[in-house]
Amino acid sequence: MNALNLVAEGAGFYKQERLTVTRISVNGALEAVQTCSSGKGDICPVGIEPLITNYGDGIRLKMFLSRARHFAYVIAVPEESPIRQLADLKGRMIGVHVLGAGASGVFTTASALAAVGLKPSDYTFKAIGYEDEAADALASGKVAAAAFPYYEFIPFVVAGRKLRIFYHPAFRDMPNTGYAVAPSVIAAKGDSVKRFSRAIVEASLFVHYNAAAAARLLLSADGKPFTEEDVRRKTAELTAWQDDLPAGDPASRRIGALSTSGVQDYIKLLMDAGVAKSPVRASDVVTDEFIGFANDFDHQAVERLAKTMH
Repeated sequence: MNALNLVAEGAGFYKQERLTVTRISVNGALEAVQTCSSGKGDICPVGIEPLITNYGDGIRLKMFLSRARHFAYVIAVPEESPIRQLADLKGRMIGVHVLGAGASGVFTTASALAAVGLKPSDYTFKAIGYEDEAADALASGKVAAAAFPYYEFIPFVVAGRKLRIFYHPAFRDMPNTGYAVAPSVIAAKGDSVKRFSRAIVEASLFVHYNAAAAARLLLSADGKPFTEEDVRRKTAELTAWQDDLPAGDPASRRIGALSTSGVQDYIKLLMDAGVAKSPVRASDVVTDEFIGFANDFDHQAVERLAKTMH
């Protein structure tokens, strides 16, 4: 969640935008959105789901910038698997972190499989936990596939586990993770929010052009001791993340933009799955008012800076 924030800090993009950004720790996405909605924090790096599902509880936040280029939830199989397309998951067991209709990995995967004609009776979900436990379940064949957010597969890739990734047919190009802010903060600190947006877009471009330098800057900004092995590992992670970075297309002048129509379709999915209870419009939870400013800088200057750093 903090990778681009830390690169922006380490590369001096916050300072360049005359910003002082302080990080605070919270326990999970719900506490993060409650913190920002109550005014105890300004900007939340989160998934969009709690903005939608907790709207009826008084959470009033808008996502103004994405931190990825694609929909987060994907389905992965080992590269050597005979599963070549989503329809091949018929009759298979699919690993998710936890079971339950409200679990994001469950209802997004069920939706993806329904899009290719599979019914819930055509496959089985199995809870396989998190991190090493989940990785081992997939590697050992206890499940044929695993359904997690894409960024959770990056450590698997860095460890040398080759995967075939399937995106949701309807939502592939709809980012659902990013930075959210309360309308009151937009009103009071709109200039700072747009400058923060530009610093994050610059950070994304920097990672695109020089993952190794970005890794060192990220670790330095994090403030903890690190080794050259830490730099190599973080470089490998940022390299594996390249296609999903907001600046995956560095020529774009809409880096970080969110899809209002895609979010509206996603809200419908959440409502149909019974996860969201209160009707919400996409315009209630996303805005693109800062995207123009966020991309209004010399992109080539960031490329030159990145390529001169080590």
